[in-house]
Amino acid sequence: MTEGAWIGARFALMIDLSLLMGLPLFWWVMGMAGRRGVLAALALGGMALSALWLMASVAAMTGTPIATPEWASTQILLTMTPIGPVLAVRGGALLLALVFAELNRPRLTLIPAAVAAATLAWTGHAGATEDMAGTVHRVADVAHIWAAAGWIGALAVLVHAMMTLRPTTAEMRRVAKMLSRFALMGTLIVATLLVSGAINGVMIVGLAQLPDLAGSLYGWLLGAKLALFGVMLGLAGWNRWRLTPLLESGTPQRAVAHLQLSLLAETSAAVGIIGLVAWLGTLDPMG
Repeated sequence: MTEGAWIGARFALMIDLSLLMGLPLFWWVMGMAGRRGVLAALALGGMALSALWLMASVAAMTGTPIATPEWASTQILLTMTPIGPVLAVRGGALLLALVFAELNRPRLTLIPAAVAAATLAWTGHAGATEDMAGTVHRVADVAHIWAAAGWIGALAVLVHAMMTLRPTTAEMRRVAKMLSRFALMGTLIVATLLVSGAINGVMIVGLAQLPDLAGSLYGWLLGAKLALFGVMLGLAGWNRWRLTPLLESGTPQRAVAHLQLSLLAETSAAVGIIGLVAWLGTLDPMG
């Protein structure tokens, strides 16, 4: 029960921080106006979910109910481990993001949002790696987190645009242009995910131990994550090379329905990946 709450808190926090960074990033790249209320809500949500994650972590480590946390263990975790400084940096970044959001400055919000998202690297396997290898691992993990946040933020905007699309030629051309312009950003995101993911895999498991993953829960979950990533790549390619040109052609109605379904499926796969990552972060790869 407590482990499930820990995984759930990690999952919700990852979704929140990914959107907080990914949305203003996509709005900036596309030259779109941001939504102040959405970013403010995500910044506040990040603070609340960070507190929930802390309580769930303590509950999982001590075996106590999350509703009645063991405050002595919480104090030790905050004062004698890197968790305290990490949460302090995240809290400051989220507070700054909230201020910029309230000032309706989404581009400025992106900076502290990226810092807040980067702190996730210090609460997973990368945070436990030491010395120079630890630095390389955390740099790769931060790049992985930022790229994933960019993709998730883009999907959120694109799904909203497609589901609220008005059947006018001008509106369809606007959305088609947005999808086309995302192509370069999407290529950079995928390249970053592939390189940083490979580095993370080697750092966490090691090349010599890769065959041992086949018989472990960690290996099965990692395989499921890679399979979902492959599904996302396939859907993204279909959207880019098949459906977006259809939206620009003389048969837009057919393209709209297919794009809606494809983007929803791609988003579902992304949510599934984050759920798996939240679970993987609680497991010993060799356990």
